[in-house]
Amino acid sequence: MSSQQERNTKSSASESKRPADSHATEDATEAPKTSLMKQNLTVARHYIMLGLVPALSICALVIAVFAVTENQSGEEQLSRTKLKIDSLNLSLSATKSELEKLKVASAQTNGLQEEVNKKQDDRVTKIIQNVTPLQVKLKISPTLEEQLRQAVTVSAVAPAAVSSVPAASAVATTATKQPLPQVKVMKEAIDKYNKNN
Repeated sequence: MSSQQERNTKSSASESKRPADSHATEDATEAPKTSLMKQNLTVARHYIMLGLVPALSICALVIAVFAVTENQSGEEQLSRTKLKIDSLNLSLSATKSELEKLKVASAQTNGLQEEVNKKQDDRVTKIIQNVTPLQVKLKISPTLEEQLRQAVTVSAVAPAAVSSVPAASAVATTATKQPLPQVKVMKEAIDKYNKNN
């Protein structure tokens, strides 16, 4: 029995050794495979790192070139904008100078017009002063001075009435009126006065 027990113990021992041996052989075969994979991954990682740096630098270079190109086009656009602003400033200053010239010319024209109006007023005043004594001598009533005063008061009182009268009726009334003998005499007196002066 002892031999049989020995065999049983040997067989049980061998069976127990087999799984341990199979795990050991599997572990032994897996250990070189994992270490080989680790080495391959390390080498691949090393080459990836070596390839990644130039790829990143090329991307950075492309971005830098793009930025410089955009910057140059921005500078060109800025210079064009500055030129436009300068031309607008020049045209604005030219317009301002023309406006100042027009203001000066307008002031001069207004001054000349006022002088002409004063001269005409003085002349009318002299005519009235010279015609009125003639009318008094000729016994023409109302005198030119009185008629002008009446015209001023009537024109001040009735501008609304004049605007309400239709133009056709105003033309008809003036067409039907005939010059008065007094008006003829005044015109003759004014003509004589103008010939004398």
